[in-house]
Amino acid sequence: MVMLLNQLGLSESEFFEKTDATFKVAAHFINWNQDENGKPIEFLNILNAPGALDGRQFADYFVTFDPARTAPDAGIAYVRAFSPVAEIVRGNLAPRRPGEPDFSGEVGYTYHFDATKVAAYLRDIATSRGVKHILDDVDAVNVDERGFVTSLGLRERGEFGVDLVIDCTGFRGSILQQALGEPFEPYGEHLLNDRAAVVQIPHKDPGVIAPTTRATGFSAGWNFNIPLTTRVGTGYIFSSKFLSDEEAADELLSFYGDQAKGCEPRIIPMRTGRVRNAWVKNCVALGLSGGFIEPLEATAIFMTDLGVRWLANYLPTQDFEPELATAYNRHVRQVYEEVRDFVQLHYHLNNRADTPYWKAAREDMTLSDRLQENLRVWQHVAPEDLDLGSTFLFSSPVYTLLLIAKGFYKDRRLSRASSLSRTTYQRARDAERKARPGQLEGLISHAAFLKTGGKAPAGSVMAPHAGMAPAPELAGTKIKLKSQPARPRQSRKKKRR
Repeated sequence: MVMLLNQLGLSESEFFEKTDATFKVAAHFINWNQDENGKPIEFLNILNAPGALDGRQFADYFVTFDPARTAPDAGIAYVRAFSPVAEIVRGNLAPRRPGEPDFSGEVGYTYHFDATKVAAYLRDIATSRGVKHILDDVDAVNVDERGFVTSLGLRERGEFGVDLVIDCTGFRGSILQQALGEPFEPYGEHLLNDRAAVVQIPHKDPGVIAPTTRATGFSAGWNFNIPLTTRVGTGYIFSSKFLSDEEAADELLSFYGDQAKGCEPRIIPMRTGRVRNAWVKNCVALGLSGGFIEPLEATAIFMTDLGVRWLANYLPTQDFEPELATAYNRHVRQVYEEVRDFVQLHYHLNNRADTPYWKAAREDMTLSDRLQENLRVWQHVAPEDLDLGSTFLFSSPVYTLLLIAKGFYKDRRLSRASSLSRTTYQRARDAERKARPGQLEGLISHAAFLKTGGKAPAGSVMAPHAGMAPAPELAGTKIKLKSQPARPRQSRKKKRR
């Protein structure tokens, strides 16, 4: 989304104002694994990756030398070893300083936003630039003898001819699946969840807005918490094999207590999987009509954006060259399998034994051949991009972070450990600790940044990080920062996943 807004020449501050948007610097996972006493473990999936040390992966050094690698919070310790994101999350800080330019910041970020308002905002931008927008209901899809869509029967405008039609009709798949008969390939053998109970609730404290999406493990699934400026979007992604709709709604509302008083969750059936081919004849399915994988890693909008970019790259003439559709469909299949495998890994590596759901998610689901092979390889070496079939969204550093956070390397020694230098790692850690105060200097609370629109108050001095209220889940983590005199900040290139 950051890249999209930038490429469209849009103002980030206007986007925030129009869509109730907030920053997201990480996905914050809680209670997907537990320590030996049954206490929930937490970790962060962040948008930055560490650089190499002497040509070797940073993770190799962490797993070999860092004493925190065996701790329950190894995932948090690993992030803190190369990035200030954990401190930003703990302090509920914005990743940009007041007055800094749009699309800048100390760490990589994306956004939370009101999807309905984003749709209206982008519609207005598009129409102002010449796009013709027709709002109508589609009552019929007319297909010729070749199987091509020739026109749509609109309720108010009547028959409307089309050359290329993009199916965005959601789970219904009205054009590609229903009219053209393209089959759907389910992922039920890989992923358990098939229902969602969703609701909007008020902020518990509008003065504290987390810069994260929280994903908290429940009894038969997980709860998402997405803070906007005006409200919180939340819900329970669960499996109907282990929980009824009523039980899921009760568990969700009980978790939020008075914050959700008077709210009534809406139940949404979910069909996980993808269509066999996203491009058939002159129809291309995007979004839910092309497929769906539960929103654990917030991939749906990314995959839609990616599908649009691929379509622009392979845009056919009116001959609709079949080789273009073949290439497009190959990429779409790869990205769905990539996301499916990474999402399933969160479940497969869980160690919870408190409910049948978590045991089934760990032991009873089918792993792809590639994921099974990689897990055997990764017992000896940290993940490399060459291990993966595709890295459209999840490259090897993201897998490495997840494996460390899940305790995968707790009792393992990497095959190349003997060639690493403890001194090299210690120097890197010392340099990061020294740089940390400067990385956090000038960052203010997320809520305060949003309230002012990111403008720097005239003549003001920003409050230091140490004065910020900690996020509840990270409140027990002690972070010691030595005070240092202010110094000019230098531009640093950041590697993103």
